[in-house]
Formats: sequence, structure tokens, C-alpha cells
Amino acid sequence: MLKAEHLTMEYARPLFEDMNFILGNGEKVGLVGLNGCGKTTLLKIISGKEEPMEGEIHLVNEKIAYLPQTFSLKNEFEYLGMYMESLVDDIYSDMWRVEKILNQLEFGEIDEYQHMSTLSPGQIMKLYLTKLLLDQPTILLLDEPTNHLDIHGITVFEKFVKLFSGICIIISHDRMFLNNTIDTVFEIDEQKLNIYKGNYEDFINQKQERIKDRAKEFHLQEQRRKKFEEMEKKIKKQGGGKKQSRALGAVRKRMEREVLSNEINLYEETRISDISISGQVHGRKKILEIEELSFGYDKNMELLKNLELSIYGSEKIWIKGPNGTGKSTLIKLLVGELAPTNGEIKWGTNINWTYFAQDKTTEDIEETVQEYFFRMTNVEWAKSYKVLERFLFDKDLQNHMVKKLSPGQKARLTFAIFAQNNYECLILDEPTNHLDIQTKEAIEQALREYQGAIILVSHDRYFANQIKPDRTMTIEDKKLKSV
Repeated sequence: MLKAEHLTMEYARPLFEDMNFILGNGEKVGLVGLNGCGKTTLLKIISGKEEPMEGEIHLVNEKIAYLPQTFSLKNEFEYLGMYMESLVDDIYSDMWRVEKILNQLEFGEIDEYQHMSTLSPGQIMKLYLTKLLLDQPTILLLDEPTNHLDIHGITVFEKFVKLFSGICIIISHDRMFLNNTIDTVFEIDEQKLNIYKGNYEDFINQKQERIKDRAKEFHLQEQRRKKFEEMEKKIKKQGGGKKQSRALGAVRKRMEREVLSNEINLYEETRISDISISGQVHGRKKILEIEELSFGYDKNMELLKNLELSIYGSEKIWIKGPNGTGKSTLIKLLVGELAPTNGEIKWGTNINWTYFAQDKTTEDIEETVQEYFFRMTNVEWAKSYKVLERFLFDKDLQNHMVKKLSPGQKARLTFAIFAQNNYECLILDEPTNHLDIQTKEAIEQALREYQGAIILVSHDRYFANQIKPDRTMTIEDKKLKSV
């Protein structure tokens, strides 16, 4: 059993207060909420990596394993076999346990002499998780586990979570993954914990009902308030004296008891709204043409061979497929970060494009959010306040250093910058990995309405389908093929 009592936490601002819950019996929980609301902090508190300002965590016969959102394996392991051997005390009697877990996670072919640098992000995550699972935890805390997985890997991980016999608390912005794995939703909203039974779709429906009920309660509350205020005005018109004083006292007591003691506000959802990304291109204008494109990191081993692709007008292209097939490599070739070993990449005349990189980081930027935004957009300083507020950067956050933002907040800042410019083509490599679901929904709508071309690499099935791609493609046998 996992029990939380009166958890309260804040940093520069309050995150959550008086949080209480009890979990047991192998419950699978999806932890959702806006970027920066305290989801990761809650997992760290449960795992013992951070202490709450107030409250306690109680564990009864439980062992916790925590998979963080970002991690790395020790650099001293050059080959896969060396890392695997480091996980056990006796490689002769215990190595089968490592192999069993890797097979359960469908790691793929285990080659002890495979260089660690050649492993995919999904394989790295599975190796890290294997180390945790060897300790036989009864509680798994998973922070964005699907960020590192391709679509097949996500379906495998769905099966793993469902078969895990202990408690799982999962931070994920992959709505399809949540729908397929969880039976409870914990939502951090308005600095409180709201608990819903069911999967993510059930949560959405229940939350809408809760918002409607709260609106009704607010309406009744305001009716009662108005009634007491009118009663008070009426009594005041009837002259002074002890009788009036007693009557006013009685009305004010009723006002305190029936209205003020449990006063509620009308619910206001915090989310990005009414954003657009400018860009328009003639339907027959050539955006991009790829001819006989080949590339290999090793001269003797090509990753891509004789790729052909033409994009015209406002086409939306979704490129999906397994990790390691060359999707991100293709994107890096398009934007000039890599040079092809053969073939050509021809952009249309004066095409203005921009690039969202999945591994792009703002860790080292020593500017405030507002300073960085101003430098990247040239939006007038006075107007930048309101623009950033629309992307959920209030005045306090605008004065935060960019490098101290959460990964999701950094991604949101990137889209805030995109929205201030005019592009004929967007190149997006896993743009939603760290975005909260509410922000994803706003970005989905903006991309659906965007009038330029889109080249999207994404493992997020729900997101990709929402932007309504004109073509879906994959890299298979080193070539780009339509699905």
C-alpha cells in the first residue's frame, strides 16, 4: 500500500497543497496536468528523492523503482555485454535474470559486442529499466516512458505495464498509451489533486461533468449571496436599534454559513487557446525535392539509399516507423546538419522553413524567457508580455532563466516563437515528447489550420492523426515508402 498524507510543495511558486491518496492492489495511475504543475516533483517525493514542505509518504511492504524523464547510462561501458554484466553480482548464475527482463521488454537481438553508442533511445531506456526491475519493485514510477519508444515499442510497453502486478504511477502525455494502460487518473489542477476512475477518455468525460456541476453550484451560491445582500439592504432601510442589529447579525451569520464558509469560484481552465502558426503557400509551388539520396555514418554501411520524395504546396507528410531506421537522420539531412553521401536535396525557391529538433536543448541559455523570446522574434518588448501569457508564461515565469524551465515549458516556448513568424514549411522531429496534453491539443488545432507544408516525424499516433496528414510514410529497407 502507498499512502500520501497532506503533501504540500512549492518552489518559486506553490505546486500543490494538502494532497492525499491511497493506492494498492496493483492500481495503474495516469498522472496528468499542465507542464510545471508538479507531476515530476510528486514522483520524486514518493521515491524519496525529494522531501515535501509538509506531509508524509507511508509505504507498507513496498519497494519503489523510479524511471526519470531524462537519464543516462555510465560512460565506462563500451559494449552491451559489459553493461549487462555490471547489473549482477554473479554473471554465471544471475545473467539469465537480465536476459529474461530484456526479452520481456522485447529489447531485440542481444549482441554482447554491440557498441553502446549504436543503441536506440528505446533500447537505452529498456536497459535502464532492466536495472530497476532486477530489484523486484512493487511500485513503478514512470516519467514519460514512451518518449524514447517507437510505435511498436509503445505497444510492447503497454503490454508490460498491464502485466506488471504492482502499482504503477505514470506521467505520460500519450493519450492512446494512457487509454490502453491505466484504470485511474490523478490530475493536478488548481494546486489540488483530483482523482478520477477509468482511463484517459473516462477522465475527460468526468472532468467535463465536474466542471458543469461546479458551474451550477457557483450559480446557486451567487443566487444565495444576492438574496442575503438584498435582505441586508432591506433591513437597513427599516431604521436602527437593537432589533435591526439582531436582524443584520442573523443575516450575516447565514451569509457566512451558507456562502462564505465554503465559497467556490467559477472554474477557469488554464490552457493555450486561439493560437495560429502563419504560413501560406501556393498549391503547386515546389517545397522540396529529394533525388537518389543516400547516407551512411559508416562508409561501408548505408542507412539510407536512393531516397526519392517530392513535396508541393501545403502537403502534410507523417514519417513513422521503428527507431534506428533513419527518420531523424533524414531530417538532419534536410536541414543541413548532415551532408548526403550521394544524391541531392533541392528546396523550392526562397522557401522559408523552420525546424523543431527532438534533441535540441536550451539547457545552456543564460537568458530569461522574455529576453530569449524577444531575441528570437523581435516582437515589441511591451507586447511580448501578453504574447507569452497566451502560452502560459505568467510574469513570474517570464523572468525565469530559460535553462531552468521544464522540458515541456521549453517546448512550449519554442512553439510560442514559431507562432510569431511566417513559414512555408515546418519540419517537426518528435515535437510533442514533453508537451502536456492541453498544449498538444492547442498545437494540433494550429497545425491542422496551418496553410504551409509539414514534415512530421512522430511516434505519437493520436497527435499525428489529429493533424490529418495527406501522406503517411515509413523508411523500410533503407528507402522511403508510402504506407
